[in-house]
Amino acid sequence: MTTPKVPVFVISRQFAASPQRVYEAWADPTKMAQWSGPKGAMVEIIRGSQAVGQTSIARTVMADGLEMFSLCLWRELTPHRRVAWEQSFCTRDGAKCPPPFFEHWPQTLLTEVSLEPRDQGTYLTLKWTPIEYTDAALAMFIKQMASMTGGWGGSFDKLDEWLAS
Repeated sequence: MTTPKVPVFVISRQFAASPQRVYEAWADPTKMAQWSGPKGAMVEIIRGSQAVGQTSIARTVMADGLEMFSLCLWRELTPHRRVAWEQSFCTRDGAKCPPPFFEHWPQTLLTEVSLEPRDQGTYLTLKWTPIEYTDAALAMFIKQMASMTGGWGGSFDKLDEWLAS
């Protein structure tokens, strides 16, 4: 039996803000809630702590009214350089569950955000790696990579606007 190669989604973007400011946008939950999520979505942290080894639960309401919850286990918060967390869809109470839009999806993704000073701003690279999954979930993850580029691109557009404010 062969083990499938785990795909990694990668997206990068240059921001015209310092690594300190970009880091604060990711590491402070109240700031992150102001710009994260797809265009038209509203995100709020409903409980927990954004600290290494701690968990938090966020509620996202999409433009069409769809409500989703996400569970984050914070792995790394290195000021001005890196943020990493395990991310899962969950119930309001924090029990991991499938997302409302796919039958098959990785149960947990590792999200890694690296920040690098570049060109008087910050070059950000985000990696999304499935860490709890089935073969069917990996296949769906691969199939959705183009739409992930659009989704994260929309979030990065919102982050760019937030950084400029």
